[in-house]
Amino acid sequence: MRLAPVLALTLAAFAAGFYASEYRHSTRPQSNPAVITNYSAAEAVASAAPQLPAEADADISPVPLPSYSSASALTPLEQATRWVATGNYGQAVQLLEQLLQSDPQLAEAMRLLARVYEEQGQHEKAVATWFRYFNAETDAQKIDVGLQYLANYLVRLASNPVVFGERQAWLKQQLNDLIRLTPDNGELHLRLASMHLDEKDKELAQYHALMAANQVNTRARAEALLLLISGDGLNNVASGEEVIIGLQRFGKQFLVPVTIDGFSARLLLDTGASISGLTATFVERHYSLVRNTKPIKLNTASGSVDTYLFVVNSVTLESLEFTQHMLARLPMDNANQFDGLLGVDILGRFEFFIDQEKAELHLRKR
Repeated sequence: MRLAPVLALTLAAFAAGFYASEYRHSTRPQSNPAVITNYSAAEAVASAAPQLPAEADADISPVPLPSYSSASALTPLEQATRWVATGNYGQAVQLLEQLLQSDPQLAEAMRLLARVYEEQGQHEKAVATWFRYFNAETDAQKIDVGLQYLANYLVRLASNPVVFGERQAWLKQQLNDLIRLTPDNGELHLRLASMHLDEKDKELAQYHALMAANQVNTRARAEALLLLISGDGLNNVASGEEVIIGLQRFGKQFLVPVTIDGFSARLLLDTGASISGLTATFVERHYSLVRNTKPIKLNTASGSVDTYLFVVNSVTLESLEFTQHMLARLPMDNANQFDGLLGVDILGRFEFFIDQEKAELHLRKR
């Protein structure tokens, strides 16, 4: 039969073509460099903050989303990460923006894009993208890392007047927005206190300095700033002198009798309250106390609420008189129980302890 020679000839021709094709493929120059495997978006966020870069001015034409067919090829997000690692920010931005158009909740893309915007000097876009990221991310640990990074980033911007000297209003708004997410960040409060003091807004400067004084890492700097703002507010007590104040029992807690601009009040002793204040009910009964209000966001157990600060001429506890003292209007209606809270803004100026058996508050000026 002639079938066998024909089949053999066909197989030989096929083999020759196959090996020729393989030879051409093996000698073709490779267009893609080796994949960088020691960089990730997570590492980008956790890494130390770089110096503030100059504004990027490259005009790069749009890049279509790459398509991949090989199992070993990069995904679009991996490709963007690779471009960032090699400094190809223009293409990385366009690819990440296209990914977010396709999936607006792609948290990893937002986090990487925020860092790229920062590298390009597009700080407003970077900060806005961080806030979008916090709404999209579901991993609590990653959110905490991102919040700390953004706090440091904003403090760096606020500390660099060359970069953002003319955008103080925008910076203050971003710091306030971030404080709503991280109310215990003393560095943010301290930075806002300094900014408000520069603008001669002593009430808000004092408020944020008090918030910073509640945190161990910023306490010493905050107390120094408070002295600069308004002194210690004590006109008639010497350093080291002890004052004993009789308390009124209120269940397992205590009430402190005080006088505020001539009005008697009972304030609940609360060592966990950052700032002293009066209940909404008491303020409504004695509205003449309220002057020069400053709106604030007050963090409570029920969440953040809108309220305001005001300064009274004096708060008197026994022989202690605090002049030009700032109080907050508290969203509390306890007219028949107590009239407000006495917090660490006053207690923190003393070494103090509570004698629960005798119902006495012992204060010694630092």
